[in-house]
Amino acid sequence: MPRALTQTPSTFAALATPNYRYYWVGLVCYVLGHRAEYVTFAWIVWEVTHDPLHLGYLGLAQGVPLIVFQLFGGVLADRTDRLRLLIGTQALTALTLTVAFALTIAGLVRVDVLMGLAALSSAFRAFDEPSRMSLIPQLVEPDRLPNAIALGSMPWQAGRMIGPSITGILIAAFGGAVGFGLAAVASCAALALYSRIRMHVAAPAPDGRHVLRQLVEGLGFVGQNFLFASLIGLALFNSLFGMSYVTLLPIYADSYFEAGSTGYGLLNAGHGVGSLAATLTVATIAHRMRRRGLALLIAGTGLGIALMAFSRSPHMRAALTMLLFVGFANTFYLTQVNTLLQQRVPDQLRGRVMSLYSLCWNMLPLGGLLGGALASAVDARFAVLFGGGMVAATTLLLMASRRLRAVG
Repeated sequence: MPRALTQTPSTFAALATPNYRYYWVGLVCYVLGHRAEYVTFAWIVWEVTHDPLHLGYLGLAQGVPLIVFQLFGGVLADRTDRLRLLIGTQALTALTLTVAFALTIAGLVRVDVLMGLAALSSAFRAFDEPSRMSLIPQLVEPDRLPNAIALGSMPWQAGRMIGPSITGILIAAFGGAVGFGLAAVASCAALALYSRIRMHVAAPAPDGRHVLRQLVEGLGFVGQNFLFASLIGLALFNSLFGMSYVTLLPIYADSYFEAGSTGYGLLNAGHGVGSLAATLTVATIAHRMRRRGLALLIAGTGLGIALMAFSRSPHMRAALTMLLFVGFANTFYLTQVNTLLQQRVPDQLRGRVMSLYSLCWNMLPLGGLLGGALASAVDARFAVLFGGGMVAATTLLLMASRRLRAVG
């Protein structure tokens, strides 16, 4: 374990630990590759088929393996060396993207091959995410864990804005193969950085229990513990209701504000900037926060109210302002959920609990489907208003729990 803190933590305190620094820079590369991969698969499937239905099939190919294998990935993270598991899944992901690049260069891409490669990459990611999240407490001192978790969300927030833009420009200039090339190179860079991490933590000793039994044990632990059930429930509600507005942003940009693709880009940038600001804020004040439970409930309530206000925005300027608040509150809120889970889960159950948390994130497409259905039945403003109301109502209901408010 790294040595204890000897000075006041800074915004980037966790990066002073070499193992975490290798991990974090590797994560930047991983996220860049991840964003490039998704954009490129979608573009090439469209280029090959010109059929919207096949884009739906691609979404299924990428989403189903995550949902099916995510919890088993958590069990494996609790049964094996987490660093080796992370390196192994990263190597397989890099290999898959290299194959996609080679086939595209050779002009051998077919839609069924693309679907298979997309599904394969997502299956590897289902085992990657639990090991990645479970590894963080082993890379930094306990006092730096909240800072490390906050910094860990920064590549995701920045990557959401930067990654697709870079990939889109490269594809426009050089063709779809370059997108796969970028994803493969970024994944190989991440693999090289993860391989430099040096840890002296023994892998869990085999206990002879079946995988399914361990899976049920993890689910039972969360189900029987009010704090963990509440935190996982909050993450799930955020995916199903809080984030559904992202799917509906094209309607706001085009139909409500008549701003077209430019307005759509601005709206995405609005909540991205808010999210990045929240990440830096949490990283800066993480060591001073004492009542994280109360902070996350206030932020969750604020997220719901901001979404409700955004839903009624009369023009682009008001919408952008509210989306800054939405992005800030959402990231602040989920960072606290993640921190509390990581600080309080027993290490022997960490992989399974964090895989359940990751699974909530992979329910985002279902949330988008629910939002789209409400928008179709009524309108997009009502769909976002309803989603914000559900988030606000849930956090206000949990605000009544003295135990959750007092969690530090």
